[in-house]
Amino acid sequence: MDPTAPRETPGRADGTGPRPTPGEVVRPSQRTLEHPPSERYASSPADTDATPSGSAIRAVIGALGPAVVGGLLLVLFASPLAVSEPLVVVALLLGLGAGIGARFGGGTRVPVRRRRAIAVAAAIGTVVVAELAVWQLALGEGGVLPFLDYQCTVFGPVAILQPLVAGSAAWATA
Repeated sequence: MDPTAPRETPGRADGTGPRPTPGEVVRPSQRTLEHPPSERYASSPADTDATPSGSAIRAVIGALGPAVVGGLLLVLFASPLAVSEPLVVVALLLGLGAGIGARFGGGTRVPVRRRRAIAVAAAIGTVVVAELAVWQLALGEGGVLPFLDYQCTVFGPVAILQPLVAGSAAWATA
C-alpha cells in the first residue's frame, strides 16, 4: 500500500457517511422543511382577494332580483292556482335567493350585518307585497274581508309562516 494514497474509510451501505461502530447511537441528520407545517392552515393567495369587491347597491339588486321572482311565484300560486301548500317552500326559496344575492352582490365591501339587513328586508317586504297583491286580486273578484281576516281565513298559519321562513332563510344565507 502506498502511504501517500488517501485512505478509504468504510462507509454506510447507502454511502451517506462513515459506518457506525457497534453500540454507537446514530442520530439522523437534521432535515429542514421547505415550508413550515403551520402554512397549511393559512389562507392561500387565491382565497384572499387583494381588491375589495361588491357594493351596497349591488347587494340590494342581488337581493331584490330573486325576491321579486319569488314574489311573482307566490302571487301565481296563491291567486290564480289557489294552492297554499307550496307557498312556504316558495317563501323559503325566495329567502335563500335573496340572501345569496345579497352576499354575492355585497362582496367584501358590505359588512355581514348590513348584507343580512338588506336580504331580510327584501325577503319579508316581497312576501308582504305578494300577500297584499293576492288580497287585492281577491277583492277584485268580489271579496269583502279585510286583509288580516282574509289571510287568516284563506291561508291560516301559512300566512304567518311565509314571512318568517323567508326572513330566516335570507338572514342565514346573507
